Amino acid sequence: MNHRKTAALFGGLLMMLQMPALPCSAEAEPKLIALTFDDGPNTTTTNEVLDVLEQYNAKASFFLIGDNINDESAVSVKRAYDMGCEIDNHSKTHSNMAAMDADKVKAEIAYVDEWVEQITGEKTRFFRPPFIDVSDALYDAVGLPFICGIDCQDYMENVTAQQRADYIMNGAKDGVIVLLHDAAGNSQTVEALKIVMPQLVEQGYEFVTLTELFARQNETPREHILYSRVAKYPCSGYTLHKTVFSGNASGDQSAAVWQDAGVLDAAELEALGSSFAIEVKYSGANQPVLNLQRWSGTAIWHSVQPAYFNGDTACFLAEDILEALDTLGVGMTELDRLGIAPYSGSMEMTSVSILVKGGGAEALSGDVNADGARTVADAVMLAQYLAAERQTLPDAAAADLDGNSRLNAVDLTLLKRLLMQER
Repeated sequence: MNHRKTAALFGGLLMMLQMPALPCSAEAEPKLIALTFDDGPNTTTTNEVLDVLEQYNAKASFFLIGDNINDESAVSVKRAYDMGCEIDNHSKTHSNMAAMDADKVKAEIAYVDEWVEQITGEKTRFFRPPFIDVSDALYDAVGLPFICGIDCQDYMENVTAQQRADYIMNGAKDGVIVLLHDAAGNSQTVEALKIVMPQLVEQGYEFVTLTELFARQNETPREHILYSRVAKYPCSGYTLHKTVFSGNASGDQSAAVWQDAGVLDAAELEALGSSFAIEVKYSGANQPVLNLQRWSGTAIWHSVQPAYFNGDTACFLAEDILEALDTLGVGMTELDRLGIAPYSGSMEMTSVSILVKGGGAEALSGDVNADGARTVADAVMLAQYLAAERQTLPDAAAADLDGNSRLNAVDLTLLKRLLMQER
């Protein structure tokens, strides 16, 4: 770290120390949801979707097919952009692109970008591969973050508006991305939106663009990841209980290494109740999953998805594991094996740890952005919050350094002192 720059930064931060106290309330933070729409634009359904969004002052992200953009449909694109929506890339021709050569891929992306820049003055920021068809070559050629989302089956004519609404509501959780379609004539999705929008508002959701979702969740989009959810790191208040594996394990789902690396003790986890989490350090496009297996009696092979993953860290929460066991109708110790493995393709894993709730407040005090470390970025974020430039903080409790349940200039001063001591 450049100490001269650090000192200058804190000099600027100290000018903000006379600000009034602001309440520290993590509970008031809204849940975020990103509605996304594929296969437009057009002059009919796209506008009907925008009518519903406008009624709720909601923002969304639209993934355009280049061949659908013309002078008439461009008006709908401009309307969406002026409403605060984001305009993103779904290729020119909506072809299977995983096996396309790099030049053709780049031409598909550039065609949409040129139209969008002409309409909005900006290029696209995210890409959804047609048919969710991906490959390493496609990741490399596109150069944009890849987005998937929860499947609401709204591309199937026999799926009713209520069924589409149910898919949305059943999948709704903080940070989730919803995959929908505003293709011409897809009126059932418009009706589904009319059903779910008031319910989501009542449940405390805020509708955001993908760019805002990543920024508000304090995540930077990574390469070679297909995102369906952008969650906050959920284990900032946990401490290390035990390191289960440390080393290097790599391979695809069938590799023998997963029979030994990252195997967990069911009895130990059961004794921890609902207070634990499993943290996995890994690399690769494919996130890890926790496999619940039983081969005695009624065979079970069930994969629990991580509550959080970002390309190098994944976290499995006890509540998700226990919910899966309840659904399967088995107890933790009735399983023959609990082990980590890649979701698909290959993965390299360097550690598996059991974390437990509590006991880590002092160590993580000041980690305002909840990234697992206390840095200058935390002081900047707290300063922005006190200046009312941010409405929420990723971890308001960690910012309350004086422990009085209110955030003010004193907390910023204490954080500055901690960081100066650690230089």
